[in-house]
Amino acid sequence: MKRKLLVVVLVVVALLTVSALVFGAPSPNKDDGTLIVAVPDAPSYMDPQVQASIGTYRVTTQIFDRLVSMDTEMNLVPGLAESWDVEDEKTTVFHLRKGVKFHNGEEMTSEDVKYSLERCIASSGVNYNYLIIDNIEIIDNYTIKIITKEPFNALLYRLTLDAASIVSKKAATSSEEFNKHPVGAGPFKFVSWEMGGDVVLEANEDYYKGAPKIKKLIFRQIPEALNRAIGLETAEIDLAYDLAITDLDMLMENEMITVETVPSTTVWYLGFNVQKEPLDNVLVRQAVAYGLNTQDVIDIVYNGVASPAHNTMLPPRLFGYAPDTVEYPYSIEKAKEVLAEAGYPDGFATTLWCSDSQVMRDIAVVVQEQLRVIGISAEIKTVEAGNYYAATGAGEQDLFILSKTSIDPDSMLRAMYHTEAFGLSGNRSFWATPETDEKINQASITLEPQKAQELYREIQTIVAQQLPLIPLMIENLNAGMQSNVKGFELYPGKSHYIYGTWFE
Repeated sequence: MKRKLLVVVLVVVALLTVSALVFGAPSPNKDDGTLIVAVPDAPSYMDPQVQASIGTYRVTTQIFDRLVSMDTEMNLVPGLAESWDVEDEKTTVFHLRKGVKFHNGEEMTSEDVKYSLERCIASSGVNYNYLIIDNIEIIDNYTIKIITKEPFNALLYRLTLDAASIVSKKAATSSEEFNKHPVGAGPFKFVSWEMGGDVVLEANEDYYKGAPKIKKLIFRQIPEALNRAIGLETAEIDLAYDLAITDLDMLMENEMITVETVPSTTVWYLGFNVQKEPLDNVLVRQAVAYGLNTQDVIDIVYNGVASPAHNTMLPPRLFGYAPDTVEYPYSIEKAKEVLAEAGYPDGFATTLWCSDSQVMRDIAVVVQEQLRVIGISAEIKTVEAGNYYAATGAGEQDLFILSKTSIDPDSMLRAMYHTEAFGLSGNRSFWATPETDEKINQASITLEPQKAQELYREIQTIVAQQLPLIPLMIENLNAGMQSNVKGFELYPGKSHYIYGTWFE
């Protein structure tokens, strides 16, 4: 079939050069069961309990399992816990699977589960979702009890998150650095990783669900969406995440490539570090909101194939969704008027941070131009993905582009707006108030859905007025793969599982 994408983009010589530089040696014979996955963001860590980042979790979710899992329809299903019983509104008892082996050969017991969850709670990078846990009690080797400080309606959802991964206590407390030698009980075992280079995993032949059909799994960072598409076209790449919308039609015309799409729970946003002037001024933030045409961002970056966020970080699939509680209709005149009211009639200069992933850079370019029109000069500062999350978590940025994926309203709103989540945990705007903290806490413990719904609406109204960040759009997820790659399913939460994938 005619290779339209390659013809349009590159001449043969350039194509060979790009292929050699970006992809390296040709893909090995698939008879050996090696799957090469192209991802836009490099992992920051191999330890899932250090810091939350999608680049990390797309790898670590293959290495580690959790007590509870979630299927592609976002239904809760048993994981390392084969069942659980709710004793009372604060107490849940989990019954562990017997005979589950970690990659070091040790059997998983309640000691590992207790250690893992307490380790998560102790980590400032991920613990904001787990501070509600009051105590973890071991009943016997295969039974464990989790007691929360208050009734908590999202506990099972929290236990599906990568931060709640069950690690080998023996490995994590050994003299070896766990981040360089991660040991879990997931379908794939860690082999090697160098910062910025490939991550290599191998099949866990002792996996409790059965050995994966993929025997070797390689994650390769390719920031440019175009180069990920080229990798598919040249068969250098078996599976590629997050392709550019503009490339999908041409890839779908190639009978050797399959493209899958699914609605997501990922919301992109423009964040303000409110620790820095003049971004600490709510009028400045509101002026920016009036000056942003989010539909333009959707049309230019996603070719129109994304949904407006309607000024809330909760996507429609999540309970509590309350769109447009406060509206900022696009108006250059209004933006300039409010900016002048804030004390900046001539605008100001700032920096706009993004990672080296193509989507972030594309969003930043569109936002930069819209800011320029209302008088704000924003210099784009691009940071390598592995360092971007640490730098923004440390508060080095001014304006910044990021996305957040969540499976329940509490984890989304707590990460974005709660004092507990300042920095690496997710609140990179460093904005919170006692009022919003309390409302988020109350919404998570109420067992009355209507009351929780009202609280979530109140929270969304407050943050829509104060604007520590501006929700931009809800993306659709996609992945392209060679036609002989079967069994792969996109997960709306973005950390896609490779376990069920195989070569035809």
